[in-house]
Amino acid sequence: MQALRQIHIADTDRVSVVVPRGFQHRRLEVIVIPVDDLPTQTWPPGFFDQTAGCFAESPLVRESQGTYEARDEVR
Repeated sequence: MQALRQIHIADTDRVSVVVPRGFQHRRLEVIVIPVDDLPTQTWPPGFFDQTAGCFAESPLVRESQGTYEARDEVR
């Protein structure tokens, strides 16, 4: 799949996109997403310092899961 991605600053209610020759005379999907409002994909400052070793004195224990139920075979 070919794609064209451009970042524009919308100073008005219109945005103009120059379509490459290979995209002309074809059905195109246009999606407008405000990228300045997207949440950041980072950890909060100090997250690892605050959480590292927090279970050191009472480690997590995985209890027995019991027996697995029999299920019908998927075909």
